[in-house]
Amino acid sequence: MTDRCLKCGSEMSPYDYTCKVCGENDRDEYRMIRNYVRSFPNSNAMQIANATGISVSKILRYIKNGSLTVVDNQSRRGR
Repeated sequence: MTDRCLKCGSEMSPYDYTCKVCGENDRDEYRMIRNYVRSFPNSNAMQIANATGISVSKILRYIKNGSLTVVDNQSRRGR
């Protein structure tokens, strides 16, 4: 039994959300975002999107699902 990838529509295992190609693309984009944030830790989602070419909505999705965390620099300045 096969299902269809939610992104590209190609066949895939019924236990996955995306096919292997789309899943690897997502992992590559996540790594790109993570590496950028490590180099530029005070960046906002728009700056990350402009630098990486990855949409703001995808970056915000990573933050919402807990894959990326946001640091409140305002509270750190008062220390």
